[in-house]
Amino acid sequence: MSAEVETSEGVDESEKKNSGALEKENQMRMADLSELLKEGTKEAHDRAENTQFVKDFLKGNIKKELFKLATTALYFTYSALEEEMERNKDHPAFAPLYFPMELHRKEALTKDMEYFFGENWEEQVQCPKA
Repeated sequence: MSAEVETSEGVDESEKKNSGALEKENQMRMADLSELLKEGTKEAHDRAENTQFVKDFLKGNIKKELFKLATTALYFTYSALEEEMERNKDHPAFAPLYFPMELHRKEALTKDMEYFFGENWEEQVQCPKA
C-alpha cells in the first residue's frame, strides 16, 4: 500500500512537491542568468552609454543616416537571435527563458526598415560582416 495521498485533482502530493521544486529551480535559474548577464555586460553597457552616438541620441540630436545604420544593425541582430530562440525553444536549458512576446523585435524592426529604406529595402540592405 502506498503512503502517497492523492488530491482531488488526481495528482499525488509528491508530484505536487516535485512540480513546485522544479518551478522554483527554473525561477532561480532565470534570476541567476539575469544577474550573470547584467554583471557580464555591465562594462560593455557602460562603454556604449558613453559613446558620442548614444549621448547625441539621448539628446535627440542624431543624423538620420546614423539612425538608419543602428536600426539595420538591430534588425540583423534580432533576426539571428529570434531564429536561434525558435530553434531552441524546447531545449530544457532554454525553455524557461523563452518569452517571444516580450523579446521578439524583428517584426517592428522590419516596419522601421520599410520606413527608412522603402518597400524593397531587402534588396538594398545587407548584413554587415561585422
